[in-house]
Amino acid sequence: MSESLIDIIRRLLPLPTASCHEHHVVAEIRRYASERDLALLADNFGNLVLRTDATSASGLCLTAHMDHPALGFPVRESTRDILFEKLGGVPTDLTRGARVLLYDTTPAIHGLPNPVGGGSVTAFLEEGIPGAALPCPAFRVRVDDDVPDDVTDGELFAVWDLTPCALDGKRIVGTACDDLAGVCVALATLDRCRRDGVGISVLLTRAEETGFGGMLSALHADDLSADDIYINIECSSCRAGAALGEGPVLRVGDRRWTFDAGVTAALATCADELAGDGFRVQRRLMDGGACEATPLSRSGRTTGAVALPLDNYHNNGGDRLRAEAVHLQDAANLVALLTQLARKPHGVRAAVDDTTRDLDHMLASRRPAQADRLQKRRISID
Repeated sequence: MSESLIDIIRRLLPLPTASCHEHHVVAEIRRYASERDLALLADNFGNLVLRTDATSASGLCLTAHMDHPALGFPVRESTRDILFEKLGGVPTDLTRGARVLLYDTTPAIHGLPNPVGGGSVTAFLEEGIPGAALPCPAFRVRVDDDVPDDVTDGELFAVWDLTPCALDGKRIVGTACDDLAGVCVALATLDRCRRDGVGISVLLTRAEETGFGGMLSALHADDLSADDIYINIECSSCRAGAALGEGPVLRVGDRRWTFDAGVTAALATCADELAGDGFRVQRRLMDGGACEATPLSRSGRTTGAVALPLDNYHNNGGDRLRAEAVHLQDAANLVALLTQLARKPHGVRAAVDDTTRDLDHMLASRRPAQADRLQKRRISID
């Protein structure tokens, strides 16, 4: 097991995050990049791009998002009652009485940030916050104590008060596995490629849970190379048919779209090369939701996708809100798979082209003999 993967999980998974409130995650990734002398850039929308400094460029870009369904953009009704905008999908029938932790967006200098308060959800307002510019559904939260005066409303957000990060046997448990576990896999792959002298990049986006905000903004600004091969890393509900512990998923599509067959085939080839010693993968559509591979693919960029099977998707524990969970070995196997692809000697695009060329050769080689046999045994319809 890669120690760097475990270290990254322990650093990132406990951090509070929400759409447009990814400040704590960004701060930790900045520290991570600085420790390794990685190139780190932020675009005009706060998306992050990390790159390894290597002479061997793979042409691979891994993508993941830094947010998770939570609560933000508060409006105070009183000193004890706050309306929070619902940010992302969550089973609202399970939220009545649910506990939340309040944070401000100021990152901690060292260690994990401390909550500035706590509270409980007392109501869900489908019609949203009265008078708000956007008609977004909202939660009413009764806070335990007054929020400190030095915390401005613009800095305040809330996350579900669940297990932030724990290892339960082989399961990684956390409030926001989707998609901080995907971010951890991307960074662990980047770190391994850096040590191997292989150049890859990682795109970490914001506000995915509220409608692909960061990704769509980056695509509209034409900030992303049209030459790279993109692979989106997600955590996707195991209810779509992929069991935890059976391996990461080669995701051929989502609820809205199917992805590049050549990229999927190249990943499958890498999986065959790694077969054995506990390595396994699954191949599924994973249509429980949509992911950022869809807008990437629709933009004309060559895009594939992988996923970690996820339990308690969006904290839906069936009878109450629960922490999400992914399998540690699935995450480790996914790092190995993506690293294997990045190491291809002539780059990832050449590996993708090889798979399609092999398929075309196989189809072409079968035609002559089959056609000759069919012509010799024609069936008359006279």
